[in-house]
Amino acid sequence: MRRQQNKGKRPQCTRKVTKKEAFNKRFSVSVKPLLWILLLTVPLGMIIGTYQWIRNPKNLTIKSVEVTGDFTILDKKQLEPLIESYAKTNLYLLDVKNLEKEIENNPWVHSAALTHVWPNKLIVKIYEQKPVAHWGKTQMLAENGEIIKASMKKQKGDLPLLYSPNDKGRNMATGFIQIRKMMKGFPIKLVEFKEDARGSWRIKLENGMTLKIGREYQAKRLKRFMVAYDESLNEVLDKISIVDLRYTNGFAVKWKKGLSADSVFKG
Repeated sequence: MRRQQNKGKRPQCTRKVTKKEAFNKRFSVSVKPLLWILLLTVPLGMIIGTYQWIRNPKNLTIKSVEVTGDFTILDKKQLEPLIESYAKTNLYLLDVKNLEKEIENNPWVHSAALTHVWPNKLIVKIYEQKPVAHWGKTQMLAENGEIIKASMKKQKGDLPLLYSPNDKGRNMATGFIQIRKMMKGFPIKLVEFKEDARGSWRIKLENGMTLKIGREYQAKRLKRFMVAYDESLNEVLDKISIVDLRYTNGFAVKWKKGLSADSVFKG
């Protein structure tokens, strides 16, 4: 029995490790940490180097500036010196916030947006204010209701005069747009739209006619006038001085000097 058990066992073989194999094993163990360090530090060094390089305004300096927008009043050449003073650097160092703020200080600029086109191009998009009327003598009313501290002397007759002592620009702009829609097709141009301290509306037309609308039911009263114009007043507009619409169910007409209802309609 013992002989059979001994017969089944195989002797174990041993191999002598050479000096070269031992060296390679020790070298492999010692080099791995160094490789990991290199894998981490080399990219980090490249990032730091690139950051330091781009921090120099002389590198990748802005070469092209494009100013775009729908300009009807504003001359973009007025903005170019300001933009160029900020563009003497690269896109990374460009002071976008202050440049936009400086551009928007121009009364005719509603807003500005800057776009970076890498590596060295800057696009400046200008959104111009759209004036709808003169606000008093020295200011303008924009379509968004903002009162602009600017004037348009060359085009003074092209836009109506709006005014409210309470500086209710947005309400006046909304009211003016409503009036323009309701009077679409009316042959005489609106030249003044004013609100007094009590909130009462008054409209003056190009032929000198005045419409007293009041402070209540303005849309309803103006619609009443437009119906009367279509039915009976369209042929006598040049003879009317004032139309008072501040009545519950009608309006009163004041004729120009020397005229009366009898002379106008019977004449």
